[in-house]
Amino acid sequence: MEPLLKQLKPVCNISPVCFDAFSRYICSKAYPKCQTSSNLSPQQIDQGKLNISAAPSDFIIQQCPAPFVKDTLASTGEGKTLDSKLCQFGCCIPCPAQNLFYKDGWAKKGFTATNAVRFVSAVLSAILCISYLVLPDKRKHPSLLILNLAISIFFFSMTSFFSIGNPERLQCSANGVTPGAILVFSSFATTLWCCALILNLHVHTVWKSNFFVDKYLLLNIICWGIPTVITCIALGLHSLKFEFASLCLVKMEYVFKLYFYPLAAIICPSFLIHIGTFFYIATVAIREGLESDMSQSLSTGNVSERPQGVSHRHLVVAVKIQWRALLLAVVAIVTILFYWLAYMTQVNRITTTQAEGTLTQSWLQCMLTPGNSQNTCYEILKSSLPSFPLMVTADALAGLIGCWLFILFGKRSLWREWNDLIYDLRIKLRGKRGEKYGEQFFAL
Repeated sequence: MEPLLKQLKPVCNISPVCFDAFSRYICSKAYPKCQTSSNLSPQQIDQGKLNISAAPSDFIIQQCPAPFVKDTLASTGEGKTLDSKLCQFGCCIPCPAQNLFYKDGWAKKGFTATNAVRFVSAVLSAILCISYLVLPDKRKHPSLLILNLAISIFFFSMTSFFSIGNPERLQCSANGVTPGAILVFSSFATTLWCCALILNLHVHTVWKSNFFVDKYLLLNIICWGIPTVITCIALGLHSLKFEFASLCLVKMEYVFKLYFYPLAAIICPSFLIHIGTFFYIATVAIREGLESDMSQSLSTGNVSERPQGVSHRHLVVAVKIQWRALLLAVVAIVTILFYWLAYMTQVNRITTTQAEGTLTQSWLQCMLTPGNSQNTCYEILKSSLPSFPLMVTADALAGLIGCWLFILFGKRSLWREWNDLIYDLRIKLRGKRGEKYGEQFFAL
């Protein structure tokens, strides 16, 4: 505009009025028109800060504000970008994006805590595994069922070893195959051994049979073989990756067909059998009570107590022996069901939000606008994100399974057996003979 006015300056002497009118016209074309409406925020109007939403699509921010990182492809000026959905104006959302989508510190602190819970579970379940492997009275039926379940729970909890103290190491890893494969394998193994516990109680209680006493070869083939096959399928499909929270799992495209639906096919029948078993126990107990009352009412003279029925005594013994194992099976199944429902209803929200990109771009603009904060921009994505309390609860419940194992089976008799074993070893090392103290429990 300025060169044009300089060229026309000689005309000013000829017709100043004409030159003045023409100059005003040129200036009005060159500068923005005054409007009553504005897309600036009150803060931008008051402080005169940058309005990023008005910037052209090829605009590049020379120095990205924290916590964003530089888009190295955008700086070339060729219109390229590292990620069209997570990058804008030459700046990209750092990994993991979930830490920024929620309010400041929520995701990192929440999932670091659940990861610590899972680590504690791994340590406690390892103690039970070693105990059931070493103690002689634990290497027989039905304690072998608990041993195998403890091993599978240890594998399930040991996924925390990959990220303890530094969750980003797993969340931002380009290769989540190893922790993902362990998680898939251990999830199915835990579910199948829980199913074996439930079937063992059902067969022993309802059918009065010790069917599984000599069937451990078959149980091992099924309960370790099926998880191995499914894990190999997941590896073959290259479907293991980080999606959310602090775990690598099957990606959303395959997660229901390959992971949750097969788990449901195992869990649901097992749960129904479990309910049926306890209905049977309740029915027998009620029937025995009614028969006892009837015999007493029909008797004459001194009322003599009727001996308890064989079925009732059998049920009492069965429940006393295996109630811990069955309670653990129920806890494990309920935990998996809760995690499944939470994952099914919530996690697809964040993957859909990232895939569509519209809300992510709006959030990016909000975060890149000077003066805005992570807590302010959270409101843009709030309705499209998984419920943070629900996901932390689901992750924590899944991490507690090893703690439940230790609480139920780390009882005093276990430590007595360790004491007896250490005492025997000391006697053998000294070349003496001695007697063991304390009781030996067959009960689980």
